[in-house]
Amino acid sequence: MVLSDPAGCDILASLQHDVGRSPIMRMPHPARADRGPPDRRADTVAAPSPDHLRGRNTIVSLQYLRAVAAIGVVLFHQFQNILPSIQFFQHGVDLFFVISGFIMIALTDGRDIGPRHFYLDRLARIVPPYWAATALTVLLAAGGIFTPSVTDRSAGHLLASLLFIPAWGPGGHVWPTLYLGWTLQYEVFFYLIFGALLMLDSSRRLGVLSVLFGALVMLGAVWPPHTPALTVYTSPLLLEFLAGMLLGRLYGIRLNRMPGGWIAGATAALTAGFLLLVPFHHDLLFGAGAIFIVSAVLALERAGYMPRSRILLELGAASYAIYLFQQIAFDVTGRMIGKAADLSGLPVLATILLHPANVLAAIVLGLLMHRYLEKPLTEQTRIFLNLKPRGASQRMVGSNSAGRL
Repeated sequence: MVLSDPAGCDILASLQHDVGRSPIMRMPHPARADRGPPDRRADTVAAPSPDHLRGRNTIVSLQYLRAVAAIGVVLFHQFQNILPSIQFFQHGVDLFFVISGFIMIALTDGRDIGPRHFYLDRLARIVPPYWAATALTVLLAAGGIFTPSVTDRSAGHLLASLLFIPAWGPGGHVWPTLYLGWTLQYEVFFYLIFGALLMLDSSRRLGVLSVLFGALVMLGAVWPPHTPALTVYTSPLLLEFLAGMLLGRLYGIRLNRMPGGWIAGATAALTAGFLLLVPFHHDLLFGAGAIFIVSAVLALERAGYMPRSRILLELGAASYAIYLFQQIAFDVTGRMIGKAADLSGLPVLATILLHPANVLAAIVLGLLMHRYLEKPLTEQTRIFLNLKPRGASQRMVGSNSAGRL
């Protein structure tokens, strides 16, 4: 689920090995001891799933959005100085944050999941690919390959980055060593808070988190933060996770929790609420857009109007890797095209081919890294942490449904 996620980056295949395909999706796991009896109320309120949703183990609409968001961020990084309108695509991050909130609440409502298991699962999903991307980028920079994604190679900054601790980067930005990881600082903070709330009854989690995130955002508005940690932990962007959680409560993991009219009305009210906050933080305009888009595609899938595309599903599954490794693809491709232009004596080649080739390279490298690095690393980490290995009957909606960058 890491709304890889710039999300997140989930960036989100959280808990992907623990939900079965039964109608109520019981979730046995090795950490039962850290929770009391499962809260089954959320399972009893759902109506039967529409025929076209029965048997599915993937919310394809969210997987498609992950693909669109990741590739949109890649396009933004390549064409922002050429096509001003392309800057809109940087807000794929907002989609990742809303999706992340949706998946977390939809998968845990009424299920027996404790903080320990949740944290270990998030660690296995998020940390290995991010550490690998950071290490590879630092090594390439040390070897003389120009990598603007390396903001600060000092040992202290690198350590803070690897531990998801916000730190100042160049220009006063709160950037980790691999600057693309800035979204993960928000994601990890959300996971830390949400995991702790798993000790509460599922009916209380959303309310408690609403009060907490609302208070943090108001604190940041009244007393502007002057430290990296408070800059992140009081950001209005936290409200996007909250909005995603509200959508998760409305739809449920089978997209059948509430009647369609209630969902439409609640989505309109939530979107309007974000728009009212735009004068205080203009980026919430894109949060409002993300809420509308996520709810719209979920409604289309719920109604049976969402076709399955293998390519988009694969791109969605690889969205975290596409996001994390895009800068490496840019640097390598840029050097190759530059040398080809010099050898051919046609410098115009670099002008014409560079940016489209960089986008294609980022997608291809992301797909390769997902298959041959991210997935094996995640599986081995899960084995090391003694988490249940993936089985054909244990894939969850989130394994191909949402993710964090």
